[in-house]
Amino acid sequence: MEKLKIYVVEKSYSDYSAEQEIIEKAGGELLFAHCKRERDIIEQCGDADALLLRQTPVGDEAFQKLTKLRVISRYGIGYDNVDVESATRHGVIVTIVPDYCVCEVADHTIALLMAAIRRIPLRDRFVRLGAWDLTSDYPVFSTKNKTLGLVGYGKTAREVRKRLSGFPFRVVSFDPYVPEEIFKKDSVLRLDLHTLVMISHYISVHVPLNEETYHLFNLNTFRKMRRSSILINTSRGQVIDTNALYTALKEGFISGAALDVYEKEPFDINDPLTALDSIILSDHASWYSVESQIKLQVRTALEAMRVLCGIIPENPVNPEAQYSKVRGVLEAQTHVDLHSLNV
Repeated sequence: MEKLKIYVVEKSYSDYSAEQEIIEKAGGELLFAHCKRERDIIEQCGDADALLLRQTPVGDEAFQKLTKLRVISRYGIGYDNVDVESATRHGVIVTIVPDYCVCEVADHTIALLMAAIRRIPLRDRFVRLGAWDLTSDYPVFSTKNKTLGLVGYGKTAREVRKRLSGFPFRVVSFDPYVPEEIFKKDSVLRLDLHTLVMISHYISVHVPLNEETYHLFNLNTFRKMRRSSILINTSRGQVIDTNALYTALKEGFISGAALDVYEKEPFDINDPLTALDSIILSDHASWYSVESQIKLQVRTALEAMRVLCGIIPENPVNPEAQYSKVRGVLEAQTHVDLHSLNV
C-alpha cells in the first residue's frame, strides 16, 4: 500500500522529530516543501494527502489541483489564510490547535501592557544613550482607579484577567458571544464596545479575525478613546487599521500602543510606526514558549493523521466537510491506535 504523504508546507522549526514519529507510526511519510505562495504549494505538494501549514495562503486553485488532499492541519489558532469555504466544497477538513498557547499569550499581553504603561523600552533606549531622569518629558500615570477593557472574553482574555487580579484595575469587557454568568463569576462588567472604548484607560484585544472584527479599531474608534489610553493587540493584526493607528498616535488621539501582530508580516522596518516613541513592537512572539511549541507540533500532526485514519479530529474548522471523501486508511487497517500517541 502506498504511504500517505504529509507535507510540511514551510519548514519553520529546527526539529520535526515529533511530527515524524506520529506520522510514521500511522503509516505516513513526512515530506518538506518550501512554500511562500499558493502557487508553490501547487508545484511542490501536488501528491499531498495532508498539509501541515503555517502562513502560506491556500485558496480554491490549490484545492482544485491537489486532488488527493484530504486535510489541512494548521500550526496555530487562526485560519484566515485558508479558504475554508472552498476546502469544504472539495471535501478537505481544516483543523487548528486552539488552546496550545493561552498562557503564553496572556503573559505576553501583560508584559506589553506594563511595559507600555511604565514606558520601559523607551527608558531602556535612553539610558543606553546616556540620558537620565526622563519623568518630565515622558510622564507615567498610576494604575490605581484605572479601567482595563478586554475586547473579547475568551480563554486568553480570561487568563489575562486572572493574572491581573492583584492590580488595582477595574476590568470591563465586550464580547457578545460569552454567557453572562462567566462575566459575573469573574466580576467583570460587561459593556457594549462603544462604551468600553470611551471609558477604558487601557484596552487589550483578544478577538479572532473575521468580517465583524476586520479594522474594528479604525480612525473613528480611536477618536472615541481617551487621549491617555493605551492599546494592546496580541490577537490578529488586521483587527487594527495600521494607518489609522499611526494617525491616532501622531495626532494624540491616544497616548500609546503595543503590538505583537500586524496587518502585513513580517513587519516592514520602514513602516512609519517605527519612528514613534509611543509604540512597542514585538515579533508575533506571544504564542511562543519551548513547551507551547512542542505542544503545537505534536497536536498539529495528530490532527492530520486522525483525519487520514478516518477518526474525527478534535478541532475541525469545517466539520461539515464530506467525510465520505476522506482518503486514507481506517484506524483498524493501520493497526495503530492514534489516541495512544496523544501527548
